Amino acid sequence: MKTQNTRSILVGSLLFLFFFLATGVSAQTMKIAVPTMGLEQDSLISPETGRAPFFLFFDEKGQLIEAIKNPAKDQYGGASRTVVALLVDKGVTLIIADNIGAKMEQALNARHIKYVKRTGVIKDAVQTIIQTR
Repeated sequence: MKTQNTRSILVGSLLFLFFFLATGVSAQTMKIAVPTMGLEQDSLISPETGRAPFFLFFDEKGQLIEAIKNPAKDQYGGASRTVVALLVDKGVTLIIADNIGAKMEQALNARHIKYVKRTGVIKDAVQTIIQTR
């Protein structure tokens, strides 16, 4: 009887783990990054990505998660590498930006981060992207 209970628990645990992996982990949630001129949602999208003053991060519903200073803003070289590493560390799946350079575009593609070109006010761009997905 004890062996049968142990087997039942083991099978149940394996089924739970399979369901968890099949549904929870594979369904990636969207996390959006936007290079910005200011720390507010009504700021403008920065014309430069690697040297943008700030980055704002949003969840899949368009809720602001975090606003930070760009660590690569005043960096002498390698700003693209620094920004892409930041985006990967933050779990970003989509970047909304005005312009990105060829090196940054290659690095984003290699890390499966999508790029959508937009200009204007951040909150408007984020809402437009969310509504079209």
